[in-house]
Amino acid sequence: MAGTISCKQAADLKAFTEANYKLQGIEDLRLNGVDVTDKRSPFDFRSTQGDSLLNAFTTNKLKATTILYLDVQMPEPEVTRSMQVTSLTWQLLVDGRETLTGTVTQPLHLTNGLNKLPVTSSVALAEVEGLQNYEGFSLLTTLISSGQDVRDRMEFRIKPTIETPVGPITLPDYITVTKPSDTAAL
Repeated sequence: MAGTISCKQAADLKAFTEANYKLQGIEDLRLNGVDVTDKRSPFDFRSTQGDSLLNAFTTNKLKATTILYLDVQMPEPEVTRSMQVTSLTWQLLVDGRETLTGTVTQPLHLTNGLNKLPVTSSVALAEVEGLQNYEGFSLLTTLISSGQDVRDRMEFRIKPTIETPVGPITLPDYITVTKPSDTAAL
């Protein structure tokens, strides 16, 4: 039946909307090709890397590539479900304030359980009243450079657009991705 959503597709959509999402890890995080996984201060970058990243950041041409390990726990784990996400808008909040935003535009295939997702995303400063939120970004960089575990002060939210037979559907609200319950490094 072209143009309509089957009962299975509707049930899958509902299940993914109600699922619990946990970020289990991040691997090989690069900003415009520069590995930033172990960077903690500006002194950890070569001057050409720092200049290049600062220019990309201030001109909104910053791109991130990484591998996300996203655990998706469905309400009925015994039922096999999958979802084709055509794009994914995300937000990073620090102390409840939106700091960074971005969009993953390549398709992602989600299933119940642990998903290994290679992603490429734009990265931009969140805006507050039409202006870039440098205050939130400053807080984020200060926390990261402190060398402490700052995961309890950060919140990651996603808003997927899902492909259906009647066209793409964007979820109306962001889904909060919880932190892993163990001490896996992010």
